[in-house]
Parts: sequence; C-alpha cells; structure tokens
Amino acid sequence: MSERPFELWLIWQNVETRQRYHIGRLLHEDGVYTFSYETKGYRRKLAEAMDNGYRPHLAFPDTNRTYTSKNLFGPFARRLPDSRRPDYSSVLGELGLSAECTEMDVLRVTGGILATDSYEFVSPILIENNTFDLDFFVAGWRYYKGEQVVDQLQVGDIVEFSLDPENDHDNKAIVVKSVDGEKLGFIPAFYSGWMYEVIERRCNYQAKVWAVNPQAVPHRKVNITIVGEINQFMDIQELLNDKEELRLVMC
Repeated sequence: MSERPFELWLIWQNVETRQRYHIGRLLHEDGVYTFSYETKGYRRKLAEAMDNGYRPHLAFPDTNRTYTSKNLFGPFARRLPDSRRPDYSSVLGELGLSAECTEMDVLRVTGGILATDSYEFVSPILIENNTFDLDFFVAGWRYYKGEQVVDQLQVGDIVEFSLDPENDHDNKAIVVKSVDGEKLGFIPAFYSGWMYEVIERRCNYQAKVWAVNPQAVPHRKVNITIVGEINQFMDIQELLNDKEELRLVMC
C-alpha cells in the first residue's frame, strides 16, 4: 500500500461493563500531530461511550475541537517507555522495533496502556482501492481457551472467524478460533461491524497470527492481522453513510 499519514484510534474501556469504545483519533502528518474525538456515528463511538459513563480527557476537554501540536501530546507521550532508560534498545527489541522507530510506532505496538486508566491506542482499518488491512489484539482472551493453547500458537498461523448473532452484547460479534478450532476470544467490537460485512458478503481475506506475547496482559497476548479484498457486493459508500459503522481510513 502507498504511504499514508500515520493514524491511530484512541479506545476507552468502561471498567464495569468491559465494553470498549472508539472515542478519538490521533494523526501524525508532515511533522504535525492532531487529535480529535470521534463525533460521527454512535455504535462504539464517543456518543455511546458518553452515554455509558465516559467524560472527555482533562487535556482535551472540547469534544468538537481538533487539537494540534508539533510534538506528541504530553498525555500520550507519557505512555511511552522512557527513551533515557539504559535498556531502551532492549525494550525496543522486545517490541520488535528498531532504533529508527517513531513515537507513533511505539504507541501502536504498546497501545500506550497504563495501569492508572482505561485508554488504549489501536490501528485503524485501512482501505486502498479494493484492498483493506487491519490488525487487532484478541478481545475476551481471559474467558476462553486461549491460555490453554497460547504456547502452541505460532506467528503465521491461520485463524478462523465465525459469526455469533446470538451474542447478548453485540449482534455483529465475531469469534476468533485457532486453526485447530479452539475459541480464543472475539474480534474487538470497534472492528466487528466491518468484518461482519466482509464475511456476510463473502469477500476474500486472510487472517493470521502476527504476534504472540504469552507474558503480556490478557488483552495484549495475541495480535491478528487481516488482509483482504472488497468485492462487488460490498458498497463502501453505503457503509460510510451508515451511522453505526466505523470511520475507515480511505487512501
């Protein structure tokens, strides 16, 4: 795919319900960082999050404003490993990153997760012409059989998806299964609307294990990558105009 601005989605989790919402987007382009809230749509977006207890970050109180900075915003920069620590190069190596990586690279891989709040950065769905790609960490890991098979999972393993229309929390929920049929968890809800359409409309795609981190916290243990093609039965403009669907990154 061609070069594009580096974008990450900001996710907030309601600690009581465990539901996650796509509440904002961080963009790095031409040396400038911008942050804005995801005000379009409702499903798994800012509006639904606020109906379920979310309040804007103190550093970004205006939900209708686009914030800009020449440096990574302080509240986000504090989520990165300290580059002054003696073992920083080793830390990057453990993350699969080189010394030439950017702050956005590190934020993407680590998620910028802190023990003191419920924010997390994730990759967006990227679309160019009729090709799309995305990656995600398996959600709901602690509740299924992933822990029993995590040592058997290998980078490059094919994973399978199945729809779960009877799911009480999300009628577009999608189960993630290992190649041996073990239930590992779910596609995160902020991606499931897109993948639901991909599966229902029989688009071609391939999903593989991208990274396995057995010692990580449950929702960062296994990363899945998906690359696929949009067929003639999938109308992207219709999806973009659907208030329930995710904002997509169109190239």
